[in-house]
Amino acid sequence: MNQNQDDNSSDDVIQFEDNEIIDFYNMEQKTSPKDNKIQQQEHNIAYELKNSSQLMLIQEQSHPKQQQMQQSQKSPIPIKQHQKSDSPELQKFKDNNYTILQNLQIDFSLEQFLISPAPKGGMIQCRFYRASPKFTLFLEQFNNILLNAEKKSFQIKGSYKIYAKGKKEQYLGKIKGDFMGLKYLLYDNGKTAKKSKDINQLRKELGVIYYQPYEKKLRSIQTFIPQITSSGQLYEFKNQKPYTSIINNLDNVIELINRKPQWISSYKAYGLNFYGRIFTSSVKNFILTERGSEIPVMLFGKNDDREFVLDFSYPLTPVQAFCIALSSMDHKFGCK
Repeated sequence: MNQNQDDNSSDDVIQFEDNEIIDFYNMEQKTSPKDNKIQQQEHNIAYELKNSSQLMLIQEQSHPKQQQMQQSQKSPIPIKQHQKSDSPELQKFKDNNYTILQNLQIDFSLEQFLISPAPKGGMIQCRFYRASPKFTLFLEQFNNILLNAEKKSFQIKGSYKIYAKGKKEQYLGKIKGDFMGLKYLLYDNGKTAKKSKDINQLRKELGVIYYQPYEKKLRSIQTFIPQITSSGQLYEFKNQKPYTSIINNLDNVIELINRKPQWISSYKAYGLNFYGRIFTSSVKNFILTERGSEIPVMLFGKNDDREFVLDFSYPLTPVQAFCIALSSMDHKFGCK
């Protein structure tokens, strides 16, 4: 996104790349980037990037400016209500499908929470931080780091290992991409068929993600994840033979697709309703829904060069949502 100052006006003239997606709701409400920066500090969260790779939590008492900001904002950002003066273009984006999951309860181990489907009832709001080759997922409600990932070096294709709370002994799985960045496979922490003959130790597939370019190098996303059984667990796809893969068993999967952005003539940009959560235009911004539904299952978007919003809900697990976000970080052949 480029901003140029008009000699005849005090307003910023914002020019967008032809494949960037904006949060049309924020644009219509004239929310400024400076105001957004303050809003991003909810839940007493403050971060500092050190040595371009390490994410550290800044203690509240050591930053008076942060304390002052937090005192004026003790609760999460509320979802703004649309005004009666909604423009015709904003009406196209208006819906009431985004609900925040209130009072999230983690009644079992953190590791079990990370690999289980999210509770029903609304979106779990998180922050996704990029300090390449490391990435971190942070839960807004409890100010907790949930997951860390590290991209394997010296590999052309995207491959990431996933850990709970940054402790390598809590390895939870991996995501592997193809050479062009258009297909990704998600696995749990089991073993490959070459390393173990015990079927109970074999790794399970957690999902497959496909990217395809369309219309001015925008991204089309199609994701398949295991169905949820009557006991609340993921249907098991053991990575044993090709015919046991998710790709060859689409009867037992849930299909997620990205909501297609709409062209907004007044801004000369593509837009989606990110419900006021996204502050920066980017080709990486997307919303996933189940095919045939308008209710968001995952919302991902850029706030600045290192910080992204990642909100997700049932039937995704935290690990699956994190992996989908990681897959969007790589270069895509045919789309930016």
